[in-house]
Amino acid sequence: MKKRLNLLREFSIPLLSAIAILMVSLSGCTAHYLINTKENSVDRQLQQEVNKVERARSEKVLLILCFSGGGTRAASMSYGVLESLEAIDLPAGPSMQRQEQNTSKKTLLDEVNIITSVSGGSFTAAYYGLYGKDIFKKFQKEFLLRDVQSALIWRLINPLNWPQLASARFDRSDLAQEYYDELLFKGATLGEMIRKEGPLINILATDAVEGISFSFLPSQFNMICSDYGRFPVARAVTASSALPGPFSPIVLKNYAGQCDYTLPDWITNAIEKPDLSSRVYWLASYLSRYTDASAKPYIYLIDGVVADNLGLRAIIESIAGRGGIRSALVQSGLSDTTKIAFVIVDAQTRVQQGSKLEDIPGLGFLLDSSSTIMINRNNFDTVDLLRRYIQNWKAEDVSTDRKPFDFYVIHLSFDSLPDRKEREYFNNIPTTFSLPEEQVDKLRDVAGRLLYSNTEFLKLLDDIGATIQVRKRSEGPDNR
Repeated sequence: MKKRLNLLREFSIPLLSAIAILMVSLSGCTAHYLINTKENSVDRQLQQEVNKVERARSEKVLLILCFSGGGTRAASMSYGVLESLEAIDLPAGPSMQRQEQNTSKKTLLDEVNIITSVSGGSFTAAYYGLYGKDIFKKFQKEFLLRDVQSALIWRLINPLNWPQLASARFDRSDLAQEYYDELLFKGATLGEMIRKEGPLINILATDAVEGISFSFLPSQFNMICSDYGRFPVARAVTASSALPGPFSPIVLKNYAGQCDYTLPDWITNAIEKPDLSSRVYWLASYLSRYTDASAKPYIYLIDGVVADNLGLRAIIESIAGRGGIRSALVQSGLSDTTKIAFVIVDAQTRVQQGSKLEDIPGLGFLLDSSSTIMINRNNFDTVDLLRRYIQNWKAEDVSTDRKPFDFYVIHLSFDSLPDRKEREYFNNIPTTFSLPEEQVDKLRDVAGRLLYSNTEFLKLLDDIGATIQVRKRSEGPDNR
């Protein structure tokens, strides 16, 4: 049995692709997954929940986490960052906590305002968004240490599932969603998650036609007059991790024009005065296409890594669209914020090259190499874009009498490890949904080491007077 599972893991991508071709060849069934439902009136109360980034958080610090893609590797690394933030105690009192709240001990994890995520990182983000710190009790056993990849393959090759997979309205990703729901999310909806105490969770997929990130937030659903509140969390996570080929796109129906939605002023203004050199204009032109259901009747969503592997551009573009950092903070009720920190959890991998002359690259290697190179290059460009925007945001405040912002770009990457062998070890961990316990634990550990050794992060801790608590694994969360 063990040998058979190992064989499945080794040939998982080719096997998934072969089964996909088989499913296309079958026909004659009517099974289908329920499509997203129409909303006749924009739920403005639910939209206001997005502004909860100001609730139960520091008045001075805006803390944003960005979880990258990368299968269980990314999920484990993101989980390790949550563990590490939970081990940092904050000073009591109004300097970090709102005066109307009690001064019981808080950790830096309590101060996270926003988590954006793609692909593998979305499993960690969504689970934390639903269950909060209970993630430390169950997530490792329920997901990180589970052979999710083999479970998905067994479901695909199970003849009992073939009739529904043969339907034009039920595909491989629908089968995956059912499994994720059984395993982790238990039927929870986005409406339930956004009303939970804790940070705003922004799960990101890629619009396969437009090539831009699709945010699972009320604002995006309002554009297409669709019901955000009843949309399953498991389906959002499935879209975020729907690697093209092994998985099928998640399809949304566009009901634009059938509710009382109106475009935000910044989109209307940008379109009326085209500026081809403006990122805001291009974003506005892409988003405005969602409001024409006749031209865009359906939205096809695939893995979020295709548009942005770090989940960072969505934050940059949101701030740019809202008129800059100062304006965006005022609109979110965070006008007193003085410190803005981005923790970028980058679980990128490297192309593994053959060591012998006869190791001639095949088609599989070339496809994997092409996508990996593109993702890695885009990761660099995205972080560089953030740094450039920060310089612009700083320049905007030069002529004002407001206290300037302190920015912290905390980029956690295996390439920051000083030991070459250790860098190679982590960079060579495969992008799968099945890793041995030893690798999961090492990824959790390295996430903490990267965070605690990052100079920008240490500066943030010093500026807010926080302290790192060294705890033994047996005393920490998720004991087994």
